[in-house]
Amino acid sequence: MSETLSMASRRVDVPPVEYVKNIKEGEHGVMFYTSQEDMRKIHFAFVKFGLENNWGAVYAAPGSYYEDIRNEMQNYGIDIKKYEEDGSLFIQKGEEIYNDPVKPDLELNRKQADHVINYFLNKGKKGVRVATDLTSFFLPHGLYISLFDVENLFKPRMDLPLTLLCAYDADIIPAVKDLDIAFFYKKINKEWRKFVDAHSFAIYTSKGKDIIFTI
Repeated sequence: MSETLSMASRRVDVPPVEYVKNIKEGEHGVMFYTSQEDMRKIHFAFVKFGLENNWGAVYAAPGSYYEDIRNEMQNYGIDIKKYEEDGSLFIQKGEEIYNDPVKPDLELNRKQADHVINYFLNKGKKGVRVATDLTSFFLPHGLYISLFDVENLFKPRMDLPLTLLCAYDADIIPAVKDLDIAFFYKKINKEWRKFVDAHSFAIYTSKGKDIIFTI
């Protein structure tokens, strides 16, 4: 069962793998997951649809997952060799982006984003879709402020041809671990609500039960 909740609790029957295909430029989404398999299916749908519709794509995950990501992405039906060779797809190790998770270089991150956007626009792409799994860079070390700073840097910007879908392990995040998904936004505490509000939509996926709500 999938639900989309706005503040008016509007419900639609759209699973996350379909919802993320049609995310518009300028949007910044967050996904909380309990299974890496579920998370990657949603990420891969987001990336695959973009590549097939003339978007550039960047996938960033911890270096320890690098080969797994490549293999699973290929098995999902994304022709990695083709898209990497024509410059449409970059699979990056997260450590190459966040060299110092304690104090991220936000100005450098901003310049990197501008460079990637310009690169794809110059190749005739509509823009860039970025999928990331950032959990292990900040949260295991309690670096919440660093995490908030990075997420707030990429608040929804409808004037940019950039779309992001970030993912976090729900077990690490307070107020999400034992979540009653029907009341997600109401239960989340003030600090984490501010974090969620840096996004234009949020997805919670767990064992076939999904909730999507716009923010």
